[in-house]
Amino acid sequence: MGISIQLYTEDRIPAVSAFNQRLAQGGYPAEFRFPASNIPHWLPKKDGRPIFQEYYLAVDGEFVRGGFILKYQDFFLRGQNCPVAYYHLPLSEGVVNKAYASTGVIMLRSAMKMQPMLYALGMGGFDNPLPTMLKAMGWSLCAVPFYFQVNHPFSFLRNIGPLHASFSRALIANLAAYTGAGWAGIKTLQRLRTRGAIRGLETEPVTSFGAWADELWRECSPLYAMIGCRGSSVLNCLYPQGENFLCSKVTRGSQLLGWAVLLDTQMSKNKYFGDLRVGSIVDCLATPENASAVVQAATGILQKRGADLIICNHSHSTWGNAFRATGFLSAPSNFIFAAAKPLAQKLEPFASCQREVYLMRGDGDGPVNL
Repeated sequence: MGISIQLYTEDRIPAVSAFNQRLAQGGYPAEFRFPASNIPHWLPKKDGRPIFQEYYLAVDGEFVRGGFILKYQDFFLRGQNCPVAYYHLPLSEGVVNKAYASTGVIMLRSAMKMQPMLYALGMGGFDNPLPTMLKAMGWSLCAVPFYFQVNHPFSFLRNIGPLHASFSRALIANLAAYTGAGWAGIKTLQRLRTRGAIRGLETEPVTSFGAWADELWRECSPLYAMIGCRGSSVLNCLYPQGENFLCSKVTRGSQLLGWAVLLDTQMSKNKYFGDLRVGSIVDCLATPENASAVVQAATGILQKRGADLIICNHSHSTWGNAFRATGFLSAPSNFIFAAAKPLAQKLEPFASCQREVYLMRGDGDGPVNL
């Protein structure tokens, strides 16, 4: 009996539990497990929501051999509204049992039949199994640039994981921290990048997105080659009241310039950030001409809250310039954007158009690990 792809239903919960146990017994990392419930805890399909998730399983008789998630959302693509799906958390028993090595390919092909306009995001770097498979199947891939600003260099040098990956690196980082050389170097480098501050900016916390967000979305949507819908109905699903998101309007006088969604997270023994207090610019929106104003305002909020480090991933070149003008540095990114052939064809020539695409962490599976 061959593997079939089926929607995750309640009667499959015990089989999914057994599947996760086999992954654990095979030594697969604990952070990679398929959801225990068939109803998504984030973005369930209900009440006519414009953005939602569905879980699918690779079923082999009474056994589950894999699963994946599709997040459905409308995108504005080359001036037209277009349904697109985000492919994520594909898990296959093939990682612990070679008898099911083909399961990953079966799941991906099934997902592409369900929604040809498919993309993946994140994935931890080009060399990981999923992006390697996507490239082999003809998808187009690129890195989404990573930007960071260090507010407290001593804490940064003492905690950031890559600087402590070896004894020699840790020694240099600790010396730079305790001698003050690191503080001087980081602050000087960031100061040299920073352009003059934009005056008159104000920020206002918001608990929900309303008509003002819809008006801004209508203004912004035609200005980017590809951008996920950011109307109020979508934003209120993604960033609901009562979560840890810090949502703010950015204005100057009576003019609405944009908005930003932030996180302020105290890390604890995190493999990348140690015990740093990390501020994240998860999502934002403005016209390209107001990008610098929104980045400056969002950065100011997180600075005032005491973040040691502020981070963001953003694909658009104008926004990259805005981050650099606000004193952000860049580093190699493991946050990868992959587009299936039908989607990539809409973005031809992909090599140059990729910097006109508007993607942030909010376009993926949420601010995971942040």
